[in-house]
Amino acid sequence: MGAIRMRVRFAALTACLLTASAAQAGSAQSAYYERSVMLAADERCHLFPPEIAAALSASSLQARGALLRGGAEGSTLAGLSARAKLAAYSLPCGGADLKTAADRVRQGFAGYARISWMNFPGETATWQAERKPTAPVANHKPVDGPRWRLSEPGRWAASSGPAPTFGLTEDLNSPVLLAPVEDASGASSAFLIVRDSDKAALPYLLPGVRDLGARQPPRNITRSFVARSKTSAAASLFPKGQGSGTLFGFPAAAIKALEALDPREVITVEIAYPGRASRRAVFEVGDFAAGRAFLAVR
Repeated sequence: MGAIRMRVRFAALTACLLTASAAQAGSAQSAYYERSVMLAADERCHLFPPEIAAALSASSLQARGALLRGGAEGSTLAGLSARAKLAAYSLPCGGADLKTAADRVRQGFAGYARISWMNFPGETATWQAERKPTAPVANHKPVDGPRWRLSEPGRWAASSGPAPTFGLTEDLNSPVLLAPVEDASGASSAFLIVRDSDKAALPYLLPGVRDLGARQPPRNITRSFVARSKTSAAASLFPKGQGSGTLFGFPAAAIKALEALDPREVITVEIAYPGRASRRAVFEVGDFAAGRAFLAVR
């Protein structure tokens, strides 16, 4: 039991993730394993209230992303996850060891719900998550309207000019993926393009290539989600409330597909125009799933 108790210690590692990524916390592998133990134990024994479980899930996903970006193989993570479940299921739900570990988790994440925003850095881009967005200020006056809750700035794959932002807005009860695009009022539609795991089970990665445009997966292994809505973007979605553009809303089903991807992969939003070439914006998957889990903490 002593070895298991050592594996599920949490006091130091949980506190670190309140202000840093799992990679900066020291040992991403230990962080991922220990959080996986407690997530499995919570699933079995119902140890935590929803806000603690969500915080634990967010930090576990951060550790997973750090491991993958550090070069860990998917099989390594699968092995850690399997070991974690065995460890969790070897502990009686009412046992002293599990109670001690659960108490440490609660203590470590006691202040997590009070954090209003957090950045989730990837290899080349960063997701910014904000639980309670404050209104931007333009000429010292608040700008009313929808705000980003989880967003990543993108870049055009093969052209210049202001690029779109991609992410989630305030309606978390029915989440959608959105891309406001400047100079897109004449677009006919937009498509979110991701790797299709049914066509290619392994992540599409090009190690050492930092250009996201060059890292897009081939079209024959992708699936597309067509935008379900197209509206004028609210000024509140732009820095300082100044800007104009078009907002494309994608179906909620796209979120599940995005969260299933490797954080090192690239997704594409293709803007289609009648009678002329389309434009493609590229984004790093990064810790999108961790950002969403962070937003779920109440």
